Amino acid sequence: MKAKIIFCFFLFVVILIDAQDRQFWDQAVGSKAALLGGIVIGGIRDYSATYYNPGALGFLTKKSLSVNFNAYGIKDFQFINGGGPGIDSRYTRVSLYPASLAGPLSFIGDSLNRFSYMIYCNGYSYVRVSERYEGYTDVIPSRQVGTEDFFAGDELLVNQGKIDALLNEVSVGFGYSKKISDNVSLGVSLIGAYRDQTKIRYESYAAFDTTNERTATTDVYIDIDYWAVRFAAKFGIAVEWEKLNLGATITTPSVAFEYASGGTDYASVTSNNVFIDTTTGYPIDILASDRQEGLPVSYKTPFSIAAGIEYIFSEATKIHFALEWFAPLSTYTVMQPESGEFIVNETINAQNINSAELLKVYDAMKSVFNVGIALEQKLNDQFTGYAAIRTDFSNADYGEIHGLSVGYTDWNNYHFTLGTSLEINNTFIGVGFEYTHGERTDFPQIFNFPSGSAEPGDIVLFDQRGTCKAIYNNFNLFFGVTQLL
Repeated sequence: MKAKIIFCFFLFVVILIDAQDRQFWDQAVGSKAALLGGIVIGGIRDYSATYYNPGALGFLTKKSLSVNFNAYGIKDFQFINGGGPGIDSRYTRVSLYPASLAGPLSFIGDSLNRFSYMIYCNGYSYVRVSERYEGYTDVIPSRQVGTEDFFAGDELLVNQGKIDALLNEVSVGFGYSKKISDNVSLGVSLIGAYRDQTKIRYESYAAFDTTNERTATTDVYIDIDYWAVRFAAKFGIAVEWEKLNLGATITTPSVAFEYASGGTDYASVTSNNVFIDTTTGYPIDILASDRQEGLPVSYKTPFSIAAGIEYIFSEATKIHFALEWFAPLSTYTVMQPESGEFIVNETINAQNINSAELLKVYDAMKSVFNVGIALEQKLNDQFTGYAAIRTDFSNADYGEIHGLSVGYTDWNNYHFTLGTSLEINNTFIGVGFEYTHGERTDFPQIFNFPSGSAEPGDIVLFDQRGTCKAIYNNFNLFFGVTQLL
């Protein structure tokens, strides 16, 4: 029985966490590149090539400074039955943040050797869901404790929960390119990324026996919070002819710099008047808690191969196509807590399970293949129109993870972009709108209000949760400026 209790407790913690932070193509950065939805691997000809294809830097004939901003974005998350049967959850947020800054390293290089830099936000997501439920349901069967009978009939349930999942990632790249012939250029970018990610979950369940004025409660708090630095390299080749430009890149797996990282891993569960000791018939309160700070963090990204085409139909019309394959990443440990007591009750923790195993944080990524297509149409001497569509599939792979994991937005996204640009003298000004839609019908249920039946051998009030429907919509207005120097 005690082994079963420990297993159920372990499963309970896993269910709580195993669920924009799981996409590779979420952000398009750069003034013109954003208007084309990032579908520019073959035809990029400004300093955002540092990110998309460093090989193209060799074809730049003029120095420029490119600044791209997302003026504002409206993110809307809906979870149908996310709080329980018939309880829908929703979160809408307006955000404002910069996307990129790119330019030349003008103090080095020559006509054949180009050096560049780029600072860009390539990952941002924030989900906050909060729910409360009050009602009468018979979640605790009538129980005899000594000579008294408790929890007969319906109990008053007061259940509430909240989840916060935040991701913010900023990268810095330095590019070098050498033109080896009139129509071929090779390049490489060294990229360093800073990732700040948090996932906090709080749940409180209370069942009140209104006749005897007795309460059974379960409270849960889980906090995974870390920042990490990693490095990778991107190698690129760019080839151009009169009507056709080609590009291809290889990105290495990232290398984690654990000395520049830090994480907090915290979990706490209290259960009062729920679990019944079958030998005595009396309830036993349970406390399980541990918090470890300053843990080293190892966050990784996979190897990828990308290719792109820009075909020039006429002086006014260009079409862009790009694809990228991301290799899978086997399950690995992001944070490893030290050994420590987690379940305080000696009579419950029969297997001496401690924090080193129970609170270990994992990640894994499946293989992803994304494609996109974009149209560039010159409208007159000054204005150009743009339209693009790209896939943005989830890389989450929770199948082999039996423990805590990072990430939350595990669904496939599709991005649609429309925009226009104006060229005045040496200034390029672009304004665009991007709409993103994603959904999943079997997304893990966030909460389970009201909970199911709590039997005497259970240690928590709520039942195992099922699935819900997740719907994501994002409306993003952005603008960018490229100034020739």
